[in-house]
Amino acid sequence: MIRRSPATAPAGSPLRPSRLVLGVAAAGAALALSACQIQSPVQTDEVYMPADGVGVELGAVEVRDLVVVSGGKDQPGTISGALSNSSGESQRVGFALPNSEPVFVEAKPYAQERLSGTTQLQLPSVPAEPGATIQLTVQSQSAPAEVVTVPVLPPTGYYETASPTAAPSATTTTATP
Repeated sequence: MIRRSPATAPAGSPLRPSRLVLGVAAAGAALALSACQIQSPVQTDEVYMPADGVGVELGAVEVRDLVVVSGGKDQPGTISGALSNSSGESQRVGFALPNSEPVFVEAKPYAQERLSGTTQLQLPSVPAEPGATIQLTVQSQSAPAEVVTVPVLPPTGYYETASPTAAPSATTTTATP
């Protein structure tokens, strides 16, 4: 009997069963694992708001990270967020709670600014505790009004500087960022 090493086996000899099973198992595992992506889509393909607040699109004006900062129910609140105007004209943007007068801010042309910057845009009385949500109507000259659900947050952490400074008067408050 002549012994030959596997490397010198003749060209038509059958593979060992263990090598065949190992190859089929590896191919099956690769096929099964490649199907995981179908059940779990890539998170960067999903649109989401990476902020505490909500976004509103009003034609040329966009509001991002919109929240109301308030110390408690029926206390004054400050509107916080970012306002962006992509048009060449100044836009007047209004914010109103249900059954109340709106407060306004001017969105400068081709600019983006914080709503709770040097001048505060305040609501006279917020009808919810921090941690709850409220309905807020947002409107601009370039689009119809939109009613959005906005979170009410306490004036702590990075919202501490957005805490209402004083109760606004009964008249409409106008702020210019």
